[in-house]
Amino acid sequence: MRVHTVGILLSSPLITAGLQGIMRGISGINLIDISRGESAETYTRRISSASPSLMIVDQFTAQYCPADVSSVLLTSSQLPDETKRGHAAVLSVYEPADKITDRIKSLIAPAQAADQRGDDLSPREKDVILKIVKGLSNKEIAAEMNVSVNTVMTHRRNIAAKLQIHSPAGLTIFAIATGLVKIEEVAL
Repeated sequence: MRVHTVGILLSSPLITAGLQGIMRGISGINLIDISRGESAETYTRRISSASPSLMIVDQFTAQYCPADVSSVLLTSSQLPDETKRGHAAVLSVYEPADKITDRIKSLIAPAQAADQRGDDLSPREKDVILKIVKGLSNKEIAAEMNVSVNTVMTHRRNIAAKLQIHSPAGLTIFAIATGLVKIEEVAL
């Protein structure tokens, strides 16, 4: 899973802390607080070094956001439409935390959604993947699932066709990286 850097550049330390608190639960993002500078040069330097894929700004800090970086405008009041233009989304600080996190996830999701190969796996195929990741042979998988070895081989062929992965090592990496299998599930 790719980790996205999200820069936070807000004028209020209180709102910054609150936003960081609710965003800690989002996997796949690295939060960078850019607000700690005192000048435009500091902001520009910190944004440049962090190279965020998404910036969260307010009406007072939006001017420091580079044009090539997607931004979310966080507001605490009604703003004129011209202030809202140029941002990927406009969110209110009064919205529930889950709505804010869902919106942030949806903005970084296009890059994460590029690999949707595991979406069409059946529950049985997922079970076979877990057993493959655990290192079981076809015969052992068949015995645990109460099916024939031919059925297990058919599942493996279907998995390989759907995922375009043909080795147990590659399947293991894919399954753990995408969260299909948790490391705790394969601990010996």
